[in-house]
Amino acid sequence: MGHTEETKTDGVRGAQSVRRALSLLRSVATQSEQGIKLVQLVRESGMDRGTVYRLLSCLVEEGFVHRDAQGLYRLGPQAVVLGSLMPEMTPLIAMFGPPMKRIARIAGDTVFLMVRYGDMVQCDHRELGGALADVLTTVSGQRRLLGTGTGSVAILGLMDEKEIQKLWVRHEADYSALSISQERLHAMAHAVRQRRIAITFDAIEPGVAGIGVAFRIGNHAMGALSIGTHTARLGPERQFQLGELLKAELDALGLWHPVSRGG
Repeated sequence: MGHTEETKTDGVRGAQSVRRALSLLRSVATQSEQGIKLVQLVRESGMDRGTVYRLLSCLVEEGFVHRDAQGLYRLGPQAVVLGSLMPEMTPLIAMFGPPMKRIARIAGDTVFLMVRYGDMVQCDHRELGGALADVLTTVSGQRRLLGTGTGSVAILGLMDEKEIQKLWVRHEADYSALSISQERLHAMAHAVRQRRIAITFDAIEPGVAGIGVAFRIGNHAMGALSIGTHTARLGPERQFQLGELLKAELDALGLWHPVSRGG
C-alpha cells in the first residue's frame, strides 16, 4: 500500500513540474521578441528562484528556450521546429474550416480565424464569402499587434487590465505610432466586455468594417472568429445577425466565449 501511495505522489509531482515548465515556456513565448529576465519570470510565476532557474535550464538544454549574453530568455530553435513540423492541414484549420465556410456562405463576406501568439495575433485561416468586393485586408500567416484589427480587439476583451497595461508598455512606440494611447487600449477592451463582441470601423483601411467574437481553447489559448465587410454593409441590424451567427458556430464547437458560459 505504501508503494501505491508513493507512486501516486510521484505522478502528481511529475505532472506539476511539467505544468510549471509549460507555464514558463508560455511566459517566454509571450515576450520572446524583446526577451524576458529571470527576475521577471520569478515574479510573474510565483515560483521560487531556484525552481524557475532549474526548469529554465532544462528548457535551454533541450533547445526550447534560448538565453542570450544579457541574460534574456527567448524561444529557442526547438520551439520553432515543432511548429514547422505541423502538417499543412493543422488541427485548428480542420476544426474551424467547415464553420468558417458556412459563415462565409451565409454572410457573403470574408471570415478570418485569428489566433493569439504572445503579443500578436496571426491569421491562421481565411475564407472568402464570394462578395463582388471581398475584404482582403489580412492574409493567412499575417500577424498584427493585439488591438489593431477586429479579431485582435475581440481578444483584448478576454485579457485583464494588468495584462493589457503590460502589453501597452512593451509596445508603447508601436501603439503611439498608431495613435493608440494606453487609455484607448483599455477602452477598446472594456467596450468588447460590455457588448460581448468586437465591432470596428476603418481599423485597417478606410471603408472597411469588422465584427468578431473571441474564444478560449483550454486555459491559455485565445483566438477569434471575425467577419470583414464594407462599412455600408454593417448597419445595426446586420451587426446583430452576424454576431449571432458567429456565436452560434462557436457554441456548436463547444468553445467558451464571453456569452456562452457564465455571462
